[in-house]
Amino acid sequence: MSLLLFPDNTVLINFALIQRMDLLETLANGKGQWCASVADECHNSARQPGLEALNEADEIFGEPWHLQGQAEWINATILRDDLASPGDGRLKHLGEAETLAIMIHRATDGLFVTDDSDAARLANRHGIQVIGTWDLLRLAAKRAMVDEATLWGYVLTLRSHQRGSPPGVTSRATLSAWLE
Repeated sequence: MSLLLFPDNTVLINFALIQRMDLLETLANGKGQWCASVADECHNSARQPGLEALNEADEIFGEPWHLQGQAEWINATILRDDLASPGDGRLKHLGEAETLAIMIHRATDGLFVTDDSDAARLANRHGIQVIGTWDLLRLAAKRAMVDEATLWGYVLTLRSHQRGSPPGVTSRATLSAWLE
């Protein structure tokens, strides 16, 4: 991939759950970036049992990008408000909002990597390309970085953590069809 990859924390957690931060690093191919709020969320998540692999994210995504200038700060606030629901804490959706504000204002040539459908819709509304965990895992399978049996294991693992599965995949047979 030649585009920059800007993940949200949900995607990072998914790769940590399947113990494949190395695969995420390979897919990012030196083009991984993240904003400060996503880095903070990731560091907080890494303290949870089973998510220690998130400590590897710093090596993949490097120094976090910070909001710069009043326009980025205001836009991040507006975007966060667009994503928030009543009762959400002030930090909820901040990583997605900061990422989008940075991508919009700096006209980055990148992909927003999220499994949050509301954040994906908001990104698309601003002309930002979106991919998710399953898009990356399908790419890994197509590039023979993982075989189908291993990918099925990832599906089962992520399902067991209520993290979803590829669209339309309900069995190993439907996984084969999804990969084609």
